Amino acid sequence: MKACAQLPESLQPELVIVGDGPDKARLENLAGDIYPRTIFTGAQYGEALAEQFRSADLFILPGTGGLAIQQAMSYGLPVIAAEADGTQEDLVRPENGWQVPPDDISALRSVLIAALSTTARLREKGAESYRIVAEEINIDKMATVFIEALNGSIK
Repeated sequence: MKACAQLPESLQPELVIVGDGPDKARLENLAGDIYPRTIFTGAQYGEALAEQFRSADLFILPGTGGLAIQQAMSYGLPVIAAEADGTQEDLVRPENGWQVPPDDISALRSVLIAALSTTARLREKGAESYRIVAEEINIDKMATVFIEALNGSIK
């Protein structure tokens, strides 16, 4: 919200925050003060969550969470993620998104300006996100690697 509030008005997006948690009420109050274009959907599951992904142009996860990133990528979304434990490096690459230092509002604002300035760039990065999860990083590939490791240990 802070990064969005600092964007030029022409780039300020509708910000949708999906999920619940102990900070939700505090964040709703903060949104009212600094970024009223924030929508809180609460927890979403199944088709309701799928609809959130389908209607999005960009997925931002300022914390850790590889599974949520992969889910967004499966919907063809470009990704902005905080640098964390290194797992994001396999998923979030310059071709499909951006990584920012955690808790760095200035860096996030700069990346948002780059991301939101060109719709074509978002579409290209989204297509690459989809390609990565379809071809490289998915449950089928993981199972294949496990089976190969097991077969290798038997020999």
